[in-house]
Amino acid sequence: MISVDHIHNLDRRITNEGAAFESAAGSNELSMQLWVPSERVGIHLIDVPTAPRRKWPELIPWLLEDRILQPVEQMHFVIGERDDQGQVQVFALSCSDMQEWQRVADNAGVAALSMVPDFLVLPWEEGRISVGWREGQCLVRSGSDRGFTASPELAWSMIDGLLEAAEISPRLSISIPDASLVPEHLRQQADINQSAIDWQFADIPTSPNLLTGQFKPVVKSLPSAAWLPAAGLAALALLLVFSYFQIANGAMQQQVEVLEKRLIADYSRLFGSGNPRAVDVRSAAERQLAAGFKQQQAVQTGTVVSLSALNSLMASCDCDLVSLVADKEAIELTLNNGAKIKTKPLNIPGYQLSITQQPKTSEDSIVLMMSPSNGGRR
Repeated sequence: MISVDHIHNLDRRITNEGAAFESAAGSNELSMQLWVPSERVGIHLIDVPTAPRRKWPELIPWLLEDRILQPVEQMHFVIGERDDQGQVQVFALSCSDMQEWQRVADNAGVAALSMVPDFLVLPWEEGRISVGWREGQCLVRSGSDRGFTASPELAWSMIDGLLEAAEISPRLSISIPDASLVPEHLRQQADINQSAIDWQFADIPTSPNLLTGQFKPVVKSLPSAAWLPAAGLAALALLLVFSYFQIANGAMQQQVEVLEKRLIADYSRLFGSGNPRAVDVRSAAERQLAAGFKQQQAVQTGTVVSLSALNSLMASCDCDLVSLVADKEAIELTLNNGAKIKTKPLNIPGYQLSITQQPKTSEDSIVLMMSPSNGGRR
Protein backbone atom coordinates (compact mmCIF):
# COMPACT_ATOMS: atom_id res chain seq x y z
CA MET A 1 0.00 0.00 0.00
CA ILE A 2 1.39 3.46 -0.96
CA SER A 3 1.81 5.90 1.94
CA VAL A 4 0.25 9.36 2.03
CA ASP A 5 1.45 12.44 3.96
CA HIS A 6 1.85 16.21 3.77
CA ILE A 7 5.07 17.66 2.39
CA HIS A 8 5.48 19.73 5.58
CA ASN A 9 5.55 16.55 7.66
CA LEU A 10 8.45 15.25 5.57
CA ASP A 11 10.36 18.44 6.21
CA ARG A 12 10.17 17.80 9.96
CA ARG A 13 11.74 14.38 9.52
CA ILE A 14 15.01 15.90 8.32
CA THR A 15 17.71 16.65 10.88
CA ASN A 16 19.32 20.04 11.29
CA GLU A 17 22.31 18.82 9.23
CA GLY A 18 20.00 17.99 6.31
CA ALA A 19 20.54 14.21 6.49
CA ALA A 20 17.68 11.89 5.63
CA PHE A 21 15.81 10.42 8.60
CA GLU A 22 16.99 7.06 9.80
CA SER A 23 14.19 4.91 8.38
CA ALA A 24 15.06 6.05 4.87
CA ALA A 25 18.74 5.08 5.16
CA GLY A 26 20.13 3.00 2.34
CA SER A 27 19.31 2.94 -1.35
CA ASN A 28 15.64 1.91 -1.06
CA GLU A 29 13.14 4.76 -1.17
CA LEU A 30 9.64 4.90 0.27
CA SER A 31 6.98 5.58 -2.39
CA MET A 32 4.48 8.19 -1.24
CA GLN A 33 1.66 10.42 -2.44
CA LEU A 34 2.05 13.92 -1.03
CA TRP A 35 -0.23 16.81 -0.17
CA VAL A 36 1.31 20.21 -0.97
CA PRO A 37 0.29 23.68 0.28
CA SER A 38 -2.57 25.05 -1.81
CA GLU A 39 -1.56 28.67 -1.20
CA ARG A 40 1.35 28.06 -3.59
CA VAL A 41 -0.99 26.84 -6.34
CA GLY A 42 -3.11 29.12 -8.50
CA ILE A 43 -6.30 27.76 -10.06
CA HIS A 44 -7.50 29.36 -13.31
CA LEU A 45 -10.51 28.76 -15.55
CA ILE A 46 -10.22 29.39 -19.28
CA ASP A 47 -12.41 28.77 -22.27
CA VAL A 48 -11.68 25.60 -24.17
CA PRO A 49 -8.98 26.35 -26.77
CA THR A 50 -9.89 25.76 -30.39
CA ALA A 51 -6.57 24.03 -31.04
CA PRO A 52 -6.26 20.23 -30.75
CA ARG A 53 -5.73 19.01 -27.16
CA ARG A 54 -2.20 17.78 -27.91
CA LYS A 55 -1.21 21.44 -28.44
CA TRP A 56 -2.77 22.75 -25.22
CA PRO A 57 0.40 22.39 -23.08
CA GLU A 58 2.17 24.80 -25.43
CA LEU A 59 -0.78 27.17 -25.91
CA ILE A 60 -2.37 27.49 -22.44
CA PRO A 61 0.63 29.11 -20.65
CA TRP A 62 0.49 32.04 -23.06
CA LEU A 63 -3.28 32.36 -22.61
CA LEU A 64 -2.60 32.89 -18.88
CA GLU A 65 0.34 35.22 -19.32
CA ASP A 66 -1.60 38.31 -18.21
CA ARG A 67 -2.99 36.56 -15.06
CA ILE A 68 0.27 35.50 -13.45
CA LEU A 69 3.03 37.59 -11.89
CA GLN A 70 6.05 35.49 -12.87
CA PRO A 71 7.35 34.89 -16.39
CA VAL A 72 5.69 31.99 -18.14
CA GLU A 73 9.02 30.22 -18.50
CA GLN A 74 9.35 30.03 -14.70
CA MET A 75 5.88 28.55 -14.14
CA HIS A 76 4.63 24.97 -14.15
CA PHE A 77 1.13 24.37 -15.59
CA VAL A 78 -1.11 21.34 -15.07
CA ILE A 79 -4.23 21.02 -17.23
CA GLY A 80 -7.24 19.69 -15.32
CA GLU A 81 -10.73 18.69 -16.36
CA ARG A 82 -13.61 20.74 -17.71
CA ASP A 83 -16.07 22.16 -15.20
CA ASP A 84 -19.87 22.28 -15.42
CA GLN A 85 -19.72 25.44 -17.54
CA GLY A 86 -17.40 23.77 -20.07
CA GLN A 87 -14.28 25.69 -19.04
CA VAL A 88 -10.90 24.08 -18.56
CA GLN A 89 -9.28 24.16 -15.12
CA VAL A 90 -5.55 24.98 -15.09
CA PHE A 91 -3.26 24.74 -12.04
CA ALA A 92 -0.30 27.13 -12.13
CA LEU A 93 2.62 27.24 -9.69
CA SER A 94 6.25 28.24 -9.65
CA CYS A 95 8.84 25.79 -10.92
CA SER A 96 10.98 26.73 -7.92
CA ASP A 97 8.23 25.48 -5.57
CA MET A 98 8.08 22.16 -7.40
CA GLN A 99 11.86 21.83 -7.22
CA GLU A 100 11.83 22.64 -3.50
CA TRP A 101 9.15 20.02 -2.78
CA GLN A 102 11.04 17.40 -4.74
CA ARG A 103 14.21 18.31 -2.82
CA VAL A 104 12.39 17.84 0.50
CA ALA A 105 11.07 14.46 -0.66
CA ASP A 106 14.51 13.33 -1.84
CA ASN A 107 16.15 14.39 1.43
CA ALA A 108 13.52 12.44 3.34
CA GLY A 109 14.22 9.32 1.30
CA VAL A 110 10.77 9.49 -0.37
CA ALA A 111 9.93 8.78 -4.01
CA ALA A 112 6.96 11.08 -4.67
CA LEU A 113 4.42 9.47 -6.98
CA SER A 114 1.97 12.38 -6.90
CA MET A 115 1.54 15.87 -5.43
CA VAL A 116 -1.97 17.21 -4.90
CA PRO A 117 -3.15 20.62 -3.50
CA ASP A 118 -4.00 20.06 0.15
CA PHE A 119 -7.44 21.73 0.16
CA LEU A 120 -8.70 18.56 -1.59
CA VAL A 121 -8.17 16.65 1.66
CA LEU A 122 -11.41 18.18 2.97
CA PRO A 123 -14.66 16.24 2.48
CA TRP A 124 -17.06 17.64 -0.06
CA GLU A 125 -20.70 17.24 -0.91
CA GLU A 126 -23.09 19.22 -3.06
CA GLY A 127 -24.35 22.36 -1.33
CA ARG A 128 -21.70 22.43 1.40
CA ILE A 129 -18.51 24.46 1.97
CA SER A 130 -15.90 22.68 4.10
CA VAL A 131 -13.26 24.56 6.08
CA GLY A 132 -10.20 22.99 7.74
CA TRP A 133 -7.17 24.22 9.65
CA ARG A 134 -3.48 23.75 8.92
CA GLU A 135 -0.91 25.57 11.06
CA GLY A 136 -2.58 28.98 11.07
CA GLN A 137 -4.02 28.65 7.56
CA CYS A 138 -7.64 27.99 6.57
CA LEU A 139 -8.24 25.34 3.93
CA VAL A 140 -11.51 25.85 2.06
CA ARG A 141 -13.20 23.45 -0.37
CA SER A 142 -16.22 24.77 -2.23
CA GLY A 143 -16.55 22.22 -5.02
CA SER A 144 -15.37 18.85 -6.23
CA ASP A 145 -12.18 20.46 -7.57
CA ARG A 146 -12.42 24.05 -6.33
CA GLY A 147 -10.98 25.59 -3.21
CA PHE A 148 -8.14 27.62 -1.75
CA THR A 149 -5.89 28.14 1.27
CA ALA A 150 -5.51 31.54 2.94
CA SER A 151 -4.93 33.27 6.25
CA PRO A 152 -8.04 33.35 8.49
CA GLU A 153 -8.83 37.05 7.85
CA LEU A 154 -8.71 36.61 4.08
CA ALA A 155 -10.40 33.23 4.18
CA TRP A 156 -13.48 34.52 6.08
CA SER A 157 -13.90 37.34 3.56
CA MET A 158 -13.64 34.94 0.62
CA ILE A 159 -16.17 32.61 2.26
CA ASP A 160 -18.57 35.56 2.65
CA GLY A 161 -18.16 36.18 -1.07
CA LEU A 162 -18.99 32.55 -1.87
CA LEU A 163 -22.11 32.68 0.31
CA GLU A 164 -23.33 35.90 -1.31
CA ALA A 165 -22.71 34.65 -4.84
CA ALA A 166 -24.61 31.40 -4.32
CA GLU A 167 -28.23 31.27 -5.52
CA ILE A 168 -29.01 28.83 -2.72
CA SER A 169 -27.03 29.49 0.44
CA PRO A 170 -24.74 26.47 1.03
CA ARG A 171 -24.20 24.87 4.42
CA LEU A 172 -20.93 25.60 6.16
CA SER A 173 -18.78 23.06 8.04
CA ILE A 174 -15.75 24.35 9.94
CA SER A 175 -13.10 22.22 11.68
CA ILE A 176 -10.94 24.55 13.75
CA PRO A 177 -9.08 24.23 17.09
CA ASP A 178 -10.53 27.50 18.49
CA ALA A 179 -14.09 28.48 17.59
CA SER A 180 -13.41 32.07 18.67
CA LEU A 181 -11.34 32.49 15.49
CA VAL A 182 -14.57 32.26 13.45
CA PRO A 183 -16.47 35.55 12.93
CA GLU A 184 -19.74 35.76 14.85
CA HIS A 185 -21.99 35.89 11.78
CA LEU A 186 -20.38 32.73 10.36
CA ARG A 187 -20.38 31.00 13.73
CA GLN A 188 -24.16 31.29 13.92
CA GLN A 189 -24.79 29.45 10.68
CA ALA A 190 -21.90 26.96 10.63
CA ASP A 191 -21.39 23.47 12.01
CA ILE A 192 -18.18 23.84 14.05
CA ASN A 193 -15.98 21.06 15.46
CA GLN A 194 -12.39 20.60 16.53
CA SER A 195 -11.48 17.69 14.23
CA ALA A 196 -7.91 17.76 12.98
CA ILE A 197 -6.92 16.69 9.49
CA ASP A 198 -5.30 13.25 9.34
CA TRP A 199 -3.00 13.59 6.34
CA GLN A 200 -1.80 10.00 6.40
CA PHE A 201 -5.23 8.35 6.31
CA ALA A 202 -7.07 10.77 4.00
CA ASP A 203 -7.98 9.53 0.52
CA ILE A 204 -5.85 11.35 -2.03
CA PRO A 205 -7.45 11.88 -5.46
CA THR A 206 -5.70 10.73 -8.62
CA SER A 207 -6.29 14.12 -10.23
CA PRO A 208 -4.94 16.74 -10.27
CA ASN A 209 -1.40 15.43 -10.00
CA LEU A 210 1.12 18.28 -10.16
CA LEU A 211 3.94 15.88 -11.06
CA THR A 212 3.63 16.20 -14.83
CA GLY A 213 5.86 17.26 -17.66
CA GLN A 214 9.43 17.97 -16.57
CA PHE A 215 8.49 17.02 -12.97
CA LYS A 216 7.03 13.67 -13.84
CA PRO A 217 8.32 11.04 -11.39
CA VAL A 218 11.00 8.73 -12.70
CA VAL A 219 10.96 5.14 -11.47
CA LYS A 220 14.50 4.37 -10.40
CA SER A 221 15.81 0.95 -11.27
CA LEU A 222 17.29 -1.06 -8.47
CA PRO A 223 21.04 -1.71 -8.46
CA SER A 224 22.05 -4.93 -10.17
CA ALA A 225 23.01 -6.43 -6.82
CA ALA A 226 19.42 -6.00 -5.62
CA TRP A 227 18.23 -8.29 -8.41
CA LEU A 228 20.51 -11.17 -7.43
CA PRO A 229 18.18 -12.65 -4.75
CA ALA A 230 15.21 -12.32 -7.08
CA ALA A 231 17.14 -13.88 -9.96
CA GLY A 232 18.28 -16.72 -7.69
CA LEU A 233 14.74 -17.40 -6.55
CA ALA A 234 13.50 -17.32 -10.15
CA ALA A 235 16.19 -19.82 -11.22
CA LEU A 236 15.35 -22.08 -8.29
CA ALA A 237 11.66 -21.90 -9.15
CA LEU A 238 12.42 -22.87 -12.78
CA LEU A 239 14.57 -25.77 -11.60
CA LEU A 240 11.82 -27.02 -9.31
CA VAL A 241 9.23 -26.74 -12.07
CA PHE A 242 11.49 -28.63 -14.51
CA SER A 243 12.16 -31.36 -11.95
CA TYR A 244 8.45 -31.67 -11.23
CA PHE A 245 7.64 -32.12 -14.91
CA GLN A 246 10.41 -34.71 -15.29
CA ILE A 247 9.09 -36.74 -12.36
CA ALA A 248 5.50 -36.37 -13.53
CA ASN A 249 6.49 -37.41 -17.06
CA GLY A 250 8.28 -40.54 -15.77
CA ALA A 251 5.29 -41.53 -13.64
CA MET A 252 2.94 -41.00 -16.55
CA GLN A 253 5.15 -43.10 -18.84
CA GLN A 254 5.03 -45.97 -16.35
CA GLN A 255 1.24 -45.73 -16.21
CA VAL A 256 1.06 -45.81 -20.00
CA GLU A 257 3.22 -48.96 -20.14
CA VAL A 258 1.03 -50.70 -17.54
CA LEU A 259 -2.12 -49.79 -19.47
CA GLU A 260 -0.62 -51.04 -22.75
CA LYS A 261 0.22 -54.44 -21.19
CA ARG A 262 -3.24 -54.72 -19.69
CA LEU A 263 -4.82 -53.80 -23.04
CA ILE A 264 -2.90 -56.51 -24.92
CA ALA A 265 -3.69 -59.12 -22.24
CA ASP A 266 -7.42 -58.27 -22.34
CA TYR A 267 -7.42 -58.57 -26.14
CA SER A 268 -5.78 -62.01 -26.04
CA ARG A 269 -8.18 -63.20 -23.33
CA LEU A 270 -11.24 -61.91 -25.20
CA PHE A 271 -10.43 -63.11 -28.72
CA GLY A 272 -8.09 -66.01 -27.82
CA SER A 273 -5.59 -65.37 -30.61
CA GLY A 274 -2.90 -62.96 -31.72
CA ASN A 275 -0.58 -60.71 -29.78
CA PRO A 276 -0.82 -57.30 -31.51
CA ARG A 277 1.08 -54.18 -30.60
CA ALA A 278 -0.71 -51.71 -28.33
CA VAL A 279 -1.17 -49.23 -31.18
CA ASP A 280 -2.81 -51.98 -33.31
CA VAL A 281 -5.19 -53.32 -30.65
CA ARG A 282 -8.05 -51.04 -31.63
CA SER A 283 -7.97 -51.90 -35.35
CA ALA A 284 -7.54 -55.62 -34.59
CA ALA A 285 -10.48 -55.57 -32.16
CA GLU A 286 -12.63 -53.77 -34.73
CA ARG A 287 -11.84 -56.45 -37.33
CA GLN A 288 -12.69 -59.23 -34.88
CA LEU A 289 -15.97 -57.59 -33.94
CA ALA A 290 -16.89 -57.02 -37.60
CA ALA A 291 -16.27 -60.70 -38.38
CA GLY A 292 -18.31 -61.73 -35.34
CA PHE A 293 -21.25 -59.55 -36.40
CA LYS A 294 -21.17 -61.11 -39.88
CA GLN A 295 -21.20 -64.61 -38.39
CA GLN A 296 -24.08 -63.70 -36.13
CA GLN A 297 -26.01 -62.28 -39.09
CA ALA A 298 -25.36 -65.43 -41.14
CA VAL A 299 -26.53 -67.70 -38.31
CA GLN A 300 -29.76 -65.76 -37.92
CA THR A 301 -30.79 -65.79 -41.61
CA GLY A 302 -31.49 -68.16 -44.51
CA THR A 303 -30.68 -71.86 -44.56
CA VAL A 304 -28.80 -71.88 -41.28
CA VAL A 305 -32.00 -70.82 -39.45
CA SER A 306 -33.91 -73.61 -41.13
CA LEU A 307 -31.30 -76.19 -40.17
CA SER A 308 -31.35 -74.92 -36.60
CA ALA A 309 -35.12 -75.42 -36.54
CA LEU A 310 -34.61 -79.12 -37.41
CA ASN A 311 -32.67 -79.75 -34.18
CA SER A 312 -35.73 -80.84 -32.22
CA LEU A 313 -36.90 -83.17 -34.98
CA MET A 314 -33.56 -84.79 -35.76
CA ALA A 315 -32.54 -85.34 -32.14
CA SER A 316 -31.97 -89.06 -31.42
CA CYS A 317 -33.40 -90.13 -34.77
CA ASP A 318 -30.67 -92.82 -35.35
CA CYS A 319 -30.81 -91.98 -39.03
CA ASP A 320 -28.07 -91.53 -41.61
CA LEU A 321 -27.85 -88.48 -43.83
CA VAL A 322 -27.41 -89.50 -47.44
CA SER A 323 -27.68 -86.08 -49.07
CA LEU A 324 -28.76 -82.53 -48.40
CA VAL A 325 -29.97 -80.09 -51.02
CA ALA A 326 -30.75 -76.54 -49.92
CA ASP A 327 -31.84 -73.38 -51.73
CA LYS A 328 -33.70 -70.21 -50.83
CA GLU A 329 -37.06 -71.94 -51.00
CA ALA A 330 -36.57 -75.31 -49.25
CA ILE A 331 -34.28 -77.95 -47.83
CA GLU A 332 -34.36 -81.55 -49.01
CA LEU A 333 -32.75 -84.24 -46.85
CA THR A 334 -32.34 -87.83 -47.96
CA LEU A 335 -32.09 -90.14 -44.94
CA ASN A 336 -31.58 -93.84 -44.28
CA ASN A 337 -33.03 -95.51 -41.20
CA GLY A 338 -35.67 -92.81 -40.88
CA ALA A 339 -38.26 -95.00 -39.20
CA LYS A 340 -38.18 -92.98 -35.96
CA ILE A 341 -38.75 -89.74 -37.82
CA LYS A 342 -41.98 -91.09 -39.27
CA THR A 343 -43.34 -91.58 -35.78
CA LYS A 344 -42.52 -87.99 -34.62
CA PRO A 345 -45.02 -85.16 -35.07
CA LEU A 346 -43.95 -82.99 -37.98
CA ASN A 347 -44.72 -79.70 -36.25
CA ILE A 348 -42.11 -76.92 -36.40
CA PRO A 349 -43.52 -73.39 -36.06
CA GLY A 350 -43.07 -71.36 -39.21
CA TYR A 351 -42.23 -74.31 -41.46
CA GLN A 352 -44.03 -76.94 -43.55
CA LEU A 353 -42.60 -80.49 -43.48
CA SER A 354 -43.37 -83.57 -45.56
CA ILE A 355 -41.88 -87.06 -45.72
CA THR A 356 -41.89 -89.26 -48.83
CA GLN A 357 -40.62 -92.79 -49.34
CA GLN A 358 -37.53 -93.17 -51.51
CA PRO A 359 -38.56 -95.18 -54.56
CA LYS A 360 -36.79 -98.45 -55.22
CA THR A 361 -35.21 -98.47 -51.80
CA SER A 362 -35.90 -99.97 -48.43
CA GLU A 363 -38.86 -98.61 -46.58
CA ASP A 364 -36.52 -96.91 -44.07
CA SER A 365 -35.04 -94.62 -46.75
CA ILE A 366 -37.00 -91.37 -46.82
CA VAL A 367 -36.86 -87.82 -48.23
CA LEU A 368 -37.62 -85.00 -45.77
CA MET A 369 -38.77 -81.73 -47.38
CA MET A 370 -38.78 -78.53 -45.29
CA SER A 371 -39.92 -75.11 -46.52
CA PRO A 372 -41.00 -71.91 -44.75
CA SER A 373 -44.72 -71.43 -44.38
CA ASN A 374 -46.35 -68.16 -45.47
CA GLY A 375 -46.41 -66.91 -41.91
CA GLY A 376 -42.89 -67.98 -41.10
CA ARG A 377 -40.94 -67.21 -44.25
CA ARG A 378 -37.30 -66.47 -43.46
